[in-house]
Amino acid sequence: IGSPLNNQINNLRDLFLYLVNPSQTITTELIQDNTNLSRNILALFRQREENLNLQEEVYRLESELIKSREAQAENDRLKNLLVFKKEASPNAQAARVIASDPANCYTSLWLDKGANDGVQLNMVAIACQRNNIGVAGRIVEVLPQTSRLLLVTDQESGVRVTDQRSRFDGEGQGENNNDLRLRYFLDEADLQPGDIMVTSGKGGVFPPGLVVGKVEKVFLEEDKLFKGGSVIPEINPGLLEEVLLLPGRRN
Repeated sequence: IGSPLNNQINNLRDLFLYLVNPSQTITTELIQDNTNLSRNILALFRQREENLNLQEEVYRLESELIKSREAQAENDRLKNLLVFKKEASPNAQAARVIASDPANCYTSLWLDKGANDGVQLNMVAIACQRNNIGVAGRIVEVLPQTSRLLLVTDQESGVRVTDQRSRFDGEGQGENNNDLRLRYFLDEADLQPGDIMVTSGKGGVFPPGLVVGKVEKVFLEEDKLFKGGSVIPEINPGLLEEVLLLPGRRN
């Protein structure tokens, strides 16, 4: 044990440990780094999964918010129509728009109520948009479960109108777009942009006093005998979702 040989062996052992120690340190550090890397990768996967779950929750909440807003808007429209129904006609009934002409939404629409629900020809349709109630059109075709609504903006549609301010009468004619053409107003008729046009109730099926739209511009017809103009309808047919059907007047 005390021989010089053992001292030499001890010295060799110390030298060997001294030489090997860096590699052991490096190996240990590499193992620790690999362990930390694995932990970081697992943490990233967990974080990604949490982010996906949070994103799905955000989408779900946004969807519920949109549905809630849609329901609130529909409730507001139906509420206004219900108030009008109580004041105007207890026999009126609501109907939903289920289809429109794909080529032109300003001509006619199909409703989800028909003869089985008591819908009749020439029933007048009104609607509510932006808390304003106005004329939408009249029923021109009735099937057992559906009916077709001819819009006031259709070129085949005409409605007798009165300037709410000056009380001059004329006619509003559809042009297959979001405008009505004013016709047959006397040359001396006092028409001004911004005037409100309402149904006159003089002829046709529309009862008096329903808002048709607002005068956009006024001009003299080419024959110089009548005054004309254009009206922006109170109800935009392209935005119609539901209407209230009123009994039409008999000619």
